[in-house]
Amino acid sequence: MEFPELANACSFRGCPEKNDFLPFTCDGCGKKFCLDHHRHEQHSCSVPPRADKYAPTCPLCMQAVTIMPGQDANQVIDQHIRAGCPKSGVQTKRNKCNFAGCKEKEFVPIACKLCKKQFCLKHRFETDHSCPMAAAKKPLG
Repeated sequence: MEFPELANACSFRGCPEKNDFLPFTCDGCGKKFCLDHHRHEQHSCSVPPRADKYAPTCPLCMQAVTIMPGQDANQVIDQHIRAGCPKSGVQTKRNKCNFAGCKEKEFVPIACKLCKKQFCLKHRFETDHSCPMAAAKKPLG
């Protein structure tokens, strides 16, 4: 066998694997194990496994955003941006829907092509916000 100094024996007592070149290191106990014994329950690890956790990153400010168990990462990122992402430079107040009684704010500005006012996705078309310019543009007759 070439390079025997690079091989590691599995730390599980009684494992026949003596020459493992790609061992797994347990994140609990720190010992090296073969493919058959690398999981916590397979080698009776004394340290409980950590749950897989990650923090999604805001695409605007590149900050990690904390999510709690059971929360949807996309919704949390959306709330972070709508709350005024600190480095986004975009104020969602500017993109408030101009339709009477609507309080929606959009991250991306959506302007009517005719009246040039800002609207939400629900009211973006001329017919949805009773655009005065569309009514003036209709031919009589």
